[in-house]
Parts: sequence; C-alpha cells; structure tokens
Amino acid sequence: MDKKFTNLKIELINAGLSEKNFEYLYNAIKSGTKRELIFKNLTSDVRKVNPEIANISIEKMYKLNGGEFKYENRSGYFYSAAYSIIAIAGLLILISFLSGYKLSTKIVIASALLFFGFSYKAITTMLKTVRGKYRDE
Repeated sequence: MDKKFTNLKIELINAGLSEKNFEYLYNAIKSGTKRELIFKNLTSDVRKVNPEIANISIEKMYKLNGGEFKYENRSGYFYSAAYSIIAIAGLLILISFLSGYKLSTKIVIASALLFFGFSYKAITTMLKTVRGKYRDE
C-alpha cells in the first residue's frame, strides 16, 4: 500500500471506519468496482458503516486513486487508435494516387473522406479520453 493510502487509512480509521472495511474499500477501488456497489456493500447489514462516513471515504479514496472513472476511459484509447489506423489507410490511398497510380475518382474521394473523417474522430476521441470526458456505456 502506498504512503498516501497509509495516511488516508489512519485518517479514515480515526473517523470511524474499521480496518477491515478500509481494506475492502481499498481493494474494491483498485479493482475498478463501481461506486454504487461499493457504497451498497459498505452500508449493508454486514459491514454497518454509516452512510456519511462511507460516502466521504469513497470520495477520498477515489481522489487519491486518480478519479472515479479512471478505468472507464480505456476503451477511449482503443477507439482512438482504431480511428487513427483507418485514417492512415485513407491517407496511404491518397498518397498512392498523388504518386501517379491511376485510381478511380470514387476511390480517391472515399479515401479522402476516410482520412479527414476518421482523423477528426480520432483526435476528438483522444481529447475526450485524456480530459476524462469519455465514458463507456
């Protein structure tokens, strides 16, 4: 466990969270479990954590871990890479046309649309992902 989590552990145990519940919270957040499920489990009849303490604990733990949606942005990078590959394919077709290969006008127009359309899509998806605005459905 990192030093930052050790300090938080001391703080939350002093606030009334048991060590067993802190360990559950730490492991659940590190594994990417959804907030609602963590909250439900902490406030259940078995764990009996006060809802206010549970909510504060979850907030602080997510903040230290890098954000609630840290693990939900991964597919944003995947889609951005896929869009980039398609855009590069369109660019290669355009370069071959400009190099002197004879291609039909429809293929050249389609490749230009592929390049510009998917380049735009790749850039916007990457920017959303980096800013944390991209969410898996």
